[in-house]
Amino acid sequence: MTSDPHRSSSNEDSSAVGTSSAMAAAVYRKMQASPDQHRIVELERENSRLQKLVAELLLKNQQLRKPE
Repeated sequence: MTSDPHRSSSNEDSSAVGTSSAMAAAVYRKMQASPDQHRIVELERENSRLQKLVAELLLKNQQLRKPE
């Protein structure tokens, strides 16, 4: 694992992470990396990761509340 604290963990769904990473890389290449633009790409990647995490937690919450 790398030292980047914003990088996704290896146990996450690789297709979702790969898609957001590919999109971020494409956006990054188009912008040619001013500091603000680079930060936007990083924040978009983090936003995608957090949205996936929230979806997983909502699903787990529903499963826990479901009567057996």
